[in-house]
Order: sequence, then C-alpha cells, then structure tokens
Amino acid sequence: MPRGEAFKKVLRLSPQLADLVGSQTSSRPQAVKKVWAYIKENNLQSCPTGDKRYIMSDYKFQQTFGESRIHMMQLGKLMKPHFGDPVD
Repeated sequence: MPRGEAFKKVLRLSPQLADLVGSQTSSRPQAVKKVWAYIKENNLQSCPTGDKRYIMSDYKFQQTFGESRIHMMQLGKLMKPHFGDPVD
C-alpha cells in the first residue's frame, strides 16, 4: 500500500460522530474537515479568554467527545475511538 493510503480509506463512524458530521462513513481527513466545519458554523472557538486554540463544546459536541472544553491539538486523539472498520 503506498504511503498515506491508509488515511484515504473510508471508515465507518460511531453514531455520535456520524450525527455530528452528517455521514455514516468518511475518511479520516474528511471527518476532521467536517468536524472543523461544525466548530466554525456553531462558533465553538469563541472561548471567553479569546484563545481560539480552545473549543467550547455545545451539547452535541460534548455528547460526542465527552469534554466541555478541549484544546484543538486534542481533537485527533478524541476522534480516534469514533473510527470503525473500513467500508468494503
């Protein structure tokens, strides 16, 4: 398998992440892109301290990731358990 091909595989998403991104399946990069779109659309980066590196969870985001506030660098780690098996 050529380098980087694993990230392009379409994977099944957990029900929580699927609800957040609006799709039952996605590649990792596309899922991350959709999560960031959700963050921007819902103004979740508007932290009271003004530090846009932090994401303030709304109800749906907190139900998915279990945190009320996360640092943007934690997002990949928190998304990892929501990726399932590859779609055939």
